[in-house]
Amino acid sequence: MLKRRQVLLAVGASVSGLPLPALAQTADSSLKGTPIENIKLTHLTVNKNAPVVFYSPSVSPQAVLDIFKAVGLPVQGRVGLKVVFGNQRDRAKMIDPALLKPIADELHATLIESNYMDSARSDAAAHLATAKSLGYNKVAPIDILDAEKEIAIPVHNGYHLKNFITGSHLADYDTLVSIVRFKGHNLQRYSGATKNLSICLGTARGACQVHSAGEVTDYYHPSSPKETSESMADAVSAALDYKKGRWVFINIINALKPVDGCSGTADRPDLGIVASTDPIAADRAALDIVYGLTSDPELRKEWEREHSVDVLDYAERKGLGSKVYRLQKID
Repeated sequence: MLKRRQVLLAVGASVSGLPLPALAQTADSSLKGTPIENIKLTHLTVNKNAPVVFYSPSVSPQAVLDIFKAVGLPVQGRVGLKVVFGNQRDRAKMIDPALLKPIADELHATLIESNYMDSARSDAAAHLATAKSLGYNKVAPIDILDAEKEIAIPVHNGYHLKNFITGSHLADYDTLVSIVRFKGHNLQRYSGATKNLSICLGTARGACQVHSAGEVTDYYHPSSPKETSESMADAVSAALDYKKGRWVFINIINALKPVDGCSGTADRPDLGIVASTDPIAADRAALDIVYGLTSDPELRKEWEREHSVDVLDYAERKGLGSKVYRLQKID
């Protein structure tokens, strides 16, 4: 059994139902000495109906495994760790393979990923070679989900999509763990669980679906930022419905240099790891931590607009999760 001290952070305004905005809060004394002790967590609540987001103040291979165990989802059948391998050009931004080794070993897991539009990941052979060149093959077996064929999984009551195209091998997994290196200032759209379950879970054709709000699947055709966010929410809903109750979402918030040119940013230190069975809560907590590094509320709003945080609004409206959360620290 995992040995840990869990501290429920009982701060925030009492609310009567979900979803409701929590009052802006600064973490209480139980986070003293952690990297986020002085960060304002704007969506933290004491509402007992809110989902729990677990927080580890350390970033290490063991902490990744420990926070998965803290979430408590029973492991069933074949386990897939949904990661993004990236490519050599973006190596500095991708997750360190060493962080994945203990959880992969403990769960006898496979690293899973879909092909994408760039040449390093355009087909299964190239994608596998890229993953190996980056050291991911030393962690666990690798499965390119669309190595054989694609499937279209249904989207119910979508904003734009009627289905979402992903790899056929997704059907083979019974327990799924989304593990990403959380990025707030490195991409046009922040990168967390919602991106991992939409643009990054889709095949190249599925990614084109999302970017185009369902108009095309054969080439990149961007829609409006709002329509793209809505389509990402559609894709997330498809993934959650397809493997209902079988997902855990882990966001690793380690040191990362901002590269987007947003005013007021600075190099980010290791801030910890958050995890939940609620992808919206997991992303919102990570955003609160990263964007909480500024004490300027107007600058924070600017950052959130710049990086399309509105995807969480559209996902919450679809009932995919909650932007307000309780926080539970593990040691």
